[in-house]
Amino acid sequence: MNGSSFRLTSAPRLSAILAVCAIVLSTPLQAGPPATGEFEVLSGSDSMTVEVHLERLGPLTPAMRAILAFYAMRANGGCPPGTWSEDGKTYDMQCPLTTALGLGRQCSEAQLALVKTWFKDGIPAVNLDQADAANIGKSGDFASACNATPYTATHQSIWSSLRVRQEKKGLVTITGEGSWTSGPEAGGGSFTDVTTYRILPDRVRVVRHRGTSAGD
Repeated sequence: MNGSSFRLTSAPRLSAILAVCAIVLSTPLQAGPPATGEFEVLSGSDSMTVEVHLERLGPLTPAMRAILAFYAMRANGGCPPGTWSEDGKTYDMQCPLTTALGLGRQCSEAQLALVKTWFKDGIPAVNLDQADAANIGKSGDFASACNATPYTATHQSIWSSLRVRQEKKGLVTITGEGSWTSGPEAGGGSFTDVTTYRILPDRVRVVRHRGTSAGD
């Protein structure tokens, strides 16, 4: 440090500065508005209230549609209770993001097939353990990665925000924020996933992924 620029701060002023710092550190952090070139395509105030705005991205390519279909699989929100088919094998539940993508019911064959077609090299650990994500990629059992719980369920995992940033050279970064709950007595928490993909002619490849979670 340059000695000519160093100056001692008086005790009263130092106390005031420390007090302001304490207030700032104790204030909960909240997600700010999307950065330049970033579009929020999903926002949810709670498990029942979700808004989807895919039009902000313009016409969706098959690859971009597959990426968003994957996020619709990992967490949902705004899904009213569905109905079981007569044979008890199919649960017909409509969720905002999956419906907006034109893929029918949540976890439909169309949704699973689209994700499987484009994620040939496996899926990132979005709201998942790394080992589970690797096993799903190897086995091709994408159905086990699909969340099909209505907003009345005790165990829920929902998105509160999905933001998309389309970059050069086929790169796309998705920032997803959400929350989970295991019921009033078991508690819950939040999660954030930031993943960058490279879109290739026949597949989507994960370039980098960072996920964090907090809760009870």
